Amino acid sequence: MSDAHASGDSLAGRLGAALRARLAVRPVVQGVARDWWIAGALAALLAAGPVATIIGANMLAGSARAEVEGLRGEAAPRVAADRALAKDRAGLVALLRRPSLGATVEALARALPPEAALVRIERNPAGLLEVDITAPDPDKLRAALHREPALVRLRDAGQQRGELTMTVSLRELPQ
Repeated sequence: MSDAHASGDSLAGRLGAALRARLAVRPVVQGVARDWWIAGALAALLAAGPVATIIGANMLAGSARAEVEGLRGEAAPRVAADRALAKDRAGLVALLRRPSLGATVEALARALPPEAALVRIERNPAGLLEVDITAPDPDKLRAALHREPALVRLRDAGQQRGELTMTVSLRELPQ
């Protein structure tokens, strides 16, 4: 073991002694065991690395945040257009999956009792079917309609008394 290590000097003290020996630097004050200025410089260098890393990381993170906000602002109209397009597509798919008005009229013709008559059939703004049917016996009409599988989504929306018949209003349930 060397003398510096055996005497219990610190790492900075041993480094300073090695530096002095290498560079033949004489201490300013004779008899001083440690060069505090070398130890201080070494400590400052050791602390400067992490501090510089933290400062640099904060600067990079700030510029990345600013860039992300800029990109969000640029992309906002495109994102809104994509969302509107997806909503329109979903509405179109739902509309295409429904049976056509002609197929619904055929199903109604099969299901209606002979004394019943179709008064009105249309799709409301939401695309749901609305039907008005006149019949002398509304309960018999409802029972006949519920037996037809293509009409199971029609639900009672009300009825009105006519001269000799009742007008039953039906609306399609949303999916």
